[in-house]
Formats: sequence, C-alpha cells, structure tokens
Amino acid sequence: MKKSDLFYIWVFISSYLAGVVTYSLSLFLLYNEKTSGWGQLLMWTAPSFFTVTLLLFLLSILLLKCMKKYFLWTQTLLFALVAIVPVYSIPVLSGFWNLTNIAFLFSPEGMLFYLCFFISSLMSSYGVWIAHKRYNNKSFLILSFVAAMIFVIIIAWN
Repeated sequence: MKKSDLFYIWVFISSYLAGVVTYSLSLFLLYNEKTSGWGQLLMWTAPSFFTVTLLLFLLSILLLKCMKKYFLWTQTLLFALVAIVPVYSIPVLSGFWNLTNIAFLFSPEGMLFYLCFFISSLMSSYGVWIAHKRYNNKSFLILSFVAAMIFVIIIAWN
C-alpha cells in the first residue's frame, strides 16, 4: 500500500470523526444534552458515511473531472450537496422510514445529522484536494489530530 493510499484512508477516518464531534458538540451546545448512545450514533452514521457518502464523493470527483470543472470550490460544493443523501439513510437504518420522513432533513435531528455529514464533507474535500494536488499535508494532519483528540475527550467525558 502506498503512502498516498494511507493518507486517503486517514482523510476519510478523520473526516468522519470530525463529523461525529460536531454532532456531539452541537447536541450539547444547542440542546444541553450529552450523547449517551454512542453505539447507536456510530451504527447510524458510520455505514452511511463509509459506503454511500464515499461512493458519492468518488462519483462527484469523476463527474467534475469529466466536465473539466475540478476545482476546490466546486468539489466542496458538490460534497456538501452529497451530504444530504446519507442524512436520509438515518431513518432507514433506525427503522423509522416512511413517506412522511421526506421532511426529516429540516427537523432538528435531521439538521444535526446534516451538520455532521456537512463537516465531514468539508474536511474530506480539503483532505482529498491536498492529496490530489500533492500539497503539504501538515495543516490537514494537525486538523485531523485535533478532531481525533476531541473525539477521544468527548467519549471519555460521556
């Protein structure tokens, strides 16, 4: 496995952790609640992020390259739009999907999940761009290390 492959893996793992941190901190700051069901949260968000979202990120990059519109801002914008899709997979994974859940994205819980996937998509876009353009990755590594440390602190705190 090449060093660049390991960096891409780290980009997506740390991006996912940043999203979960954002979800947990938003839940605490907005509603004064702690995340108590870490197993449920991870079981609802991890499969959709590491399957659907990553596949859509890859398809987004391929689409942008085919259209010759591959820039950081277009990639970030498309990643942010793609982040809507896994939000709708949350009711399916939790077993509560029906046609009335079309408005789930605009509910308080749906907005928290979108914020989770939105932050993950922003961080993924930044990491993928750095890896693709072969820029210095120290800034991303520092950001991802901070996200991972905050994730550990939040889990220990709960």
